[in-house]
Amino acid sequence: MIRPMQLDDLPAGLKLTQAVHWAHRIEDWQFHHRLGRGWVICGDDGAMLGTATWWSYGQHLGSVGLVLVDASQQGKGLGRRLMNTIIDDAGSRALQLMATQAGLKLYRQCGFREVGLTEQRQGIISPLPAPTGVTLRAAMADDLDALVTLDAAAFGAQRRELIRELLAAGSGTVATIDGQVAGFAIKRQAGRGTLIGPVVADSESLAIALVTQLVNSSSGFVRIDIPAAAEELGRWLDTVGVVRVDTVVAMLRGERPETHPGMRTFGLASQAFG
Repeated sequence: MIRPMQLDDLPAGLKLTQAVHWAHRIEDWQFHHRLGRGWVICGDDGAMLGTATWWSYGQHLGSVGLVLVDASQQGKGLGRRLMNTIIDDAGSRALQLMATQAGLKLYRQCGFREVGLTEQRQGIISPLPAPTGVTLRAAMADDLDALVTLDAAAFGAQRRELIRELLAAGSGTVATIDGQVAGFAIKRQAGRGTLIGPVVADSESLAIALVTQLVNSSSGFVRIDIPAAAEELGRWLDTVGVVRVDTVVAMLRGERPETHPGMRTFGLASQAFG
């Protein structure tokens, strides 16, 4: 039986992520669940056998994540049933996701194609030299409209609710030019420590300055997921000890809405959110 996910399903979902050594906390499950549409597949006894969630970003794009099937139930078509449910639920929207090697075959069967690579990077770093040549300040509630506009230009869809909730859960920094917001980055507590993302800027050098500012107001473990094509950012992260620990495949079903050529996403909100 497949049914919508409920709040009391989250502890069972957490056990599924723990079984595959993902670093999610129950708070992370709650955050993702609150903003998305989750589905679970259950056995005859009602026990959760698998789960998947998707997030709607308007009428044209959505993101899929937290797709998991209990190890004892894999190979029985449960993942395909969950993905078909999400595809039907999403309607005509294009869907994106980040695929592990284990999930590639399933997602290809569901009509997704590879469009890039994303690096999961993490490390424990000390404060860095303050960025120079750019004006940075803390993000404020009044910046929300500007942040949503920049994010939409880089991502291809408006994510107002997500950006608002990320700011509420953590804190951000913005870059300004002549008083106007020109880029931003947000951090929050997730998984093992501080997760930085999204990072939205018009250049890798600006992305580095934004990440530096957030790192200097953090301590301990830091994670950021970046496009593998952001080679300058990747090299800089290597030098400060935020190293690549995994690579996943960015996949897309349908056609992604156009993005603004002058704005890019250099850090994901999460692999699930995109």
